[in-house]
Amino acid sequence: MTLFDTHVVVDWSARSKPSPERRTKDAIYWCAVSDGAVQPVAYARTRAEARRRLTDLIGAERAAGRRALIGFDFPFGYPDGVAETLTGRPSGLALWAWLAERIEDGADNANNRYAVAAEINRRYPGLGPAWGRPASWPVPEVPTRAKARHGAHPPERRLADARAKGAKTVWQLAYAGSVGSQVLLGLPVLHDIRAATGAAVWPFDTGLDAPDAPVVLAEVYPSLLQAEAHADRAGDEPLDAAQVRVNARALAALDRDGALAPLFCADLAPADRAAVEREEAWILGLGHEDRLRAAA
Repeated sequence: MTLFDTHVVVDWSARSKPSPERRTKDAIYWCAVSDGAVQPVAYARTRAEARRRLTDLIGAERAAGRRALIGFDFPFGYPDGVAETLTGRPSGLALWAWLAERIEDGADNANNRYAVAAEINRRYPGLGPAWGRPASWPVPEVPTRAKARHGAHPPERRLADARAKGAKTVWQLAYAGSVGSQVLLGLPVLHDIRAATGAAVWPFDTGLDAPDAPVVLAEVYPSLLQAEAHADRAGDEPLDAAQVRVNARALAALDRDGALAPLFCADLAPADRAAVEREEAWILGLGHEDRLRAAA
């Protein structure tokens, strides 16, 4: 039995200006596979454009009575305890709403993410935990380097990040491989998409089980299939574009064979499982890399 009719994988971006008209690296891409047919990779120059088009895509799927899985390539949560410190509630979705109230992200990608990161840092003694910014930017509450941090801080990594090879900490906002800025600018978008479409969020709404919902938002980590994406690149195609295509295709292939459901489950101790379902979230397919590679 298949879970979804359409499988989408999205590569996000924290650019502060619109991406060039010509497709480039470190921009927003997504690929949809519908009933096994791979659609052309989509490209958006701004987060506002991506939010609108992805919301429209979900709306069209729901109107057609189709079930859709939408995977985004950034963490859906912070380490255990952060949400309660910031919002007063140990809830990943409460943290999404907290960020949505504070993040200002314009139609031209201009945003205030470093001001929000500074607000987060003020909740903890010392300097940090968020770090990584251009040295010329006047945000002294966000140190330029991790080694400049000091004080009592929350955990550096989520449980999923500790298991995923190469995964960066959510606290790193800049420099090679960083994901922290994508989280700050991505979670408010997910909050809006969830509100507009009624999508369920795995695992916050569904638990760590195969979800039974018409539209599901899930965290993915395209680098699980990085070698396959390199092999699938067409000419000078950006790797980001190849990664969303390869990952969407693999998820669709597994679902077609009735083998997608196990990827929504994780072998965790009860306390860790509770933290993941409540606040940290999890990476779809983590621990099932061999199945993903075989499908790719």
